[in-house]
This record gives sequence, C-alpha cells and structure tokens, in this order.
Amino acid sequence: FISFDDVLEHGVADDIDVIVTGGPVDTAFSGGSVWAEEPRLAATLRAWVHGGGALIGVGQPSAQQFQGRFFQLADVLGVDEERHQTLSVDKYFPAVTPEHFITADVHLGEGVLQGFLDAGYRKPLSGCGGGQAIGELGGIDFGEPIADTFPVNEDVTLLRADGGQVQLAVNEYGKGRGVYVSGLPYSAANARLLERALFWASHNEGKYAAYSSSNPECEVAVFNKSGCYCVVNNTDRAQSTYVERGDGRIERIELAPSGIAWRTI
Repeated sequence: FISFDDVLEHGVADDIDVIVTGGPVDTAFSGGSVWAEEPRLAATLRAWVHGGGALIGVGQPSAQQFQGRFFQLADVLGVDEERHQTLSVDKYFPAVTPEHFITADVHLGEGVLQGFLDAGYRKPLSGCGGGQAIGELGGIDFGEPIADTFPVNEDVTLLRADGGQVQLAVNEYGKGRGVYVSGLPYSAANARLLERALFWASHNEGKYAAYSSSNPECEVAVFNKSGCYCVVNNTDRAQSTYVERGDGRIERIELAPSGIAWRTI
C-alpha cells in the first residue's frame, strides 16, 4: 500500500512496477478532492507512466471534476466518464478488440456466441463475452456498471464495451501503459483477468507462462529460495490443471477439493 501523500512527497519508488487505484468518487479509495486540491498527484503519476510505469484503474479512478476532466488520469487510462460537462464533445468508440493478452483466459459461456449471432449482431464479440453496444452475454462479471464512460480518443483499445459504456480498455501512454476496468467483484475468472492485466501493463507478458496454471480455479506459488512451488485448488471440487515450469516443461496436476500439491523447481 502507498498513500497519496507518499506519491506527493517522494514520487513513485523505483521498485514499483504497477500501481492499482480505484473506487467510487468522493471516497478515500478513489482519493476524493485530493485530485483537484493537489494537481501534482496526477502530474507525478502521469509522468511516471509516460516514462515506463503502469497504472490500472478500477471503477472511478482519480475521479473529481477538475480542469475539464472527471477522471484526472483519463489520458493515461484512455477512458473518462461523462458528467454532463462535455456533451458537446465528439465521442469515438473504436470496434471492440476480440483477442488480447489480458482476455486470453476468458472462456465464453455455452451458447454465448450463438446467442450473439441469433440476436442479429455482427460486430466483434469481445474476449470478455460481450459485444459492442449490446447487453451482457457471459464471460467476465464487471459488477455494478459505471455509466457513461467513453474512450478519450480513437487510439484506445476497447476489450469490452457494452451498453454504450466501457467496461475494459487498455491504452499505450508513452513508454508505459494504462488499463481501465469498470469493476471486478471477486471470482476466479476476475482474479485471472487482473493477474494478466498486471503482467500486460508492466510489459511482462513474456514472463507470464512460467509457473502459470491453465485452470483459473488453481493458482501457483513459487518459493525460489526453497527450490519448490505449490499448486493450490481454491474450490471444494476436484480440479485438474496444467502447469508450465520455468524450463518450459508442462505437467498435468490433479488436485482433490481444496487440495495442494508440492513440486521441486
């Protein structure tokens, strides 16, 4: 945990790869009035991301009406929220990108694609189980909607945009990256989505495969100094998963309900 005061007084420490911020507007989680009272906060984070840092915003991150923006880091995240102050400004909604590193493990529910086609929609079906400007069809649960969110320019990559607002978007910002997620109630699928977002945002996609679990219901913990790793079944049902080791070898592991398996590196 780092506080807003930490960033204002010391900047962002060199050993931090990704910062996650978010929460409802006017709460301690999102920061409330600090974004308007201390413009240096947004300026510091903006410069850090532009230089190669990574920012993930959830819900209404950096939210405070100030200087023509509601999300003060909208340029980093690629998304802002319409608060009836910029209705005269053109809004651009690029087509949803159906395949992306972050959504690679999201599996659509049975019949989702057919339901999409039966409804007469022909725009791309996103990797999170939604289609542009239509209702939820399955996949990721983004929780309570954040209404009237929109891409700030046509270069933002939309990964989910149903009902005329953005649920998931990614944005290149200088040497760094921003990710916007409208909400992430806890589930194995959402935990996997956040995990992949952390790796993508920090330009570490190439490191993701090592000690990853093919089954989102199972997770892997590595203990390098001890020379071992464990695979944990987070459910009360038997699970099977493939784990790729650091040397590229892949092992199938069967786990009892709430089971744990230990292996040497």
